Amino acid sequence: MRRLFWAGVGAAAAVVAVRRLERTARRYTPAGVAERLEGAGERTGAAVDGALTRFQEARARRERELVASLLVTPEGGDPHAFRRRRPAAGDAPATAATAASRPSARVDEDEPLYDF
Repeated sequence: MRRLFWAGVGAAAAVVAVRRLERTARRYTPAGVAERLEGAGERTGAAVDGALTRFQEARARRERELVASLLVTPEGGDPHAFRRRRPAAGDAPATAATAASRPSARVDEDEPLYDF
C-alpha cells in the first residue's frame, strides 16, 4: 500500500511539473512572446492615454482660472478673442473701435490694456 501511495504522489508531481514546463516553454515561443508584448503595449497605451487626459483636463482648468483672474470678462465670452485681435506688423495703431472691444471691468478705461 505504501508503494502505491508514493507512486501516486510521484505521478501527480510529474503531471504538475510537465504542465508548468509546458506553460513556461509556451511563454518563450514566438507566439507567447508576441502575446506578452501585445499585452504590455496595450497597458502602456492605456497609461499614456490616461496621463494625456489628466494633463488636458488640468491644462483646461488652469486656463479657465487664468482667464477668470486676468481677463475678468472675456470679450463676447470667448477667452481666445484676444489672439485674433493682434495687429499685423504693417497695421495702423489701435482705434477707438478696437479699444471698445477690450475686456471690461478695467480700473482705468483710458489707459490701453496692452499694446503689441
